[in-house]
Amino acid sequence: MNTKKMISMFVLSLTTLISVDQAEAWVRFGLLESNNVTMRGSSVSFPAGNAARIGLSTVVSRIYNNPSEAWITQQWGDNSLSFNNGQSEVWFSASDTYSPAVAFSYTNWWTGRIDETDVVFYNGISWNYTMNKTSVWPYGGSRRPFQTTAMHEYGHVLSLGHEDDEYNIMGQDWDHIHCNGNTVRSYLGEDASDGLVDSYGRISGASFEDVSVSLFERGGSSNGYSTHNFCDVYTAGGSYLGSSNYSTFNGQRRYNLNKGTTYRFEYSFENNGETTRTVRVGFYLSSNNYISTNDTLLTTTMMTLGRGNVYTSRRSITLPGWLNSGSTWYIGAIVDDNNTLSEVDGSDNAAYHIVRIN
Repeated sequence: MNTKKMISMFVLSLTTLISVDQAEAWVRFGLLESNNVTMRGSSVSFPAGNAARIGLSTVVSRIYNNPSEAWITQQWGDNSLSFNNGQSEVWFSASDTYSPAVAFSYTNWWTGRIDETDVVFYNGISWNYTMNKTSVWPYGGSRRPFQTTAMHEYGHVLSLGHEDDEYNIMGQDWDHIHCNGNTVRSYLGEDASDGLVDSYGRISGASFEDVSVSLFERGGSSNGYSTHNFCDVYTAGGSYLGSSNYSTFNGQRRYNLNKGTTYRFEYSFENNGETTRTVRVGFYLSSNNYISTNDTLLTTTMMTLGRGNVYTSRRSITLPGWLNSGSTWYIGAIVDDNNTLSEVDGSDNAAYHIVRIN
């Protein structure tokens, strides 16, 4: 007797959920049979050294660094792939039925828990595997970042559903993204991490702390997904600087601003770790797009970041009067810039706006 029934299919343009929203923003559509899900990758779709395999391995390692007792173990070399076969598997298909990617989850009749999820990517999508900034959609490129889509689908593997209440990976995945320098970075984020902790408990026997900052924020909702926009720059009085005040530069807005003038720069801060933390945020002036503490410190502020919320906030910063007219500069935020936290990953701690001095 077949002891399983398909309960949910998640396509990035369509959602069928069987649960209601939790008190928090995150959504869960069931509970896992085992907190450690083994995903078996197709030997054809993910051969050794393959760019998609490297990208998926990166995603799994970042999911492993979440503060809950739920994680994914990735295996390779599966030669027998099918739906509802008792194994969670991942592969590429030539059928646009799965465009751009789909997760199918199954529940065991006897336990009422999810014991299989299969993920299928459509190979007709123009995927970006290198995560080069100007190649991906959010920064004006022509390719969809594979890692963010994989992170979204593997969120379904861990029983997370689509969500539209805040900036999060289970919404519009391709611009839930981090960038410092010329490479963008996928990450699980506060909302998904919070959902996993509330569902499966906090990690035991280890400390998992991780704070981050991004240049994207929630813009709205579309068909059950949060939509995301670039964070903005405002006048000191809070007026939005619209498109007449910026142009595109390396795939990003470059604001035309006046030296010696105060503006309000917006960023999204997240606590992806296990406990509420108060950290210092430093705001730096850099002559290049890689923000570090070696750059010129302009001002600092203290922020208390907890799980359960994305903190999109603005900071007043005065541009130095000695800046040359016509020059391009980068206004970066570094969360925990004085390195007081022992983080599982500190590579998502900086983000930047670009300005051109009038």
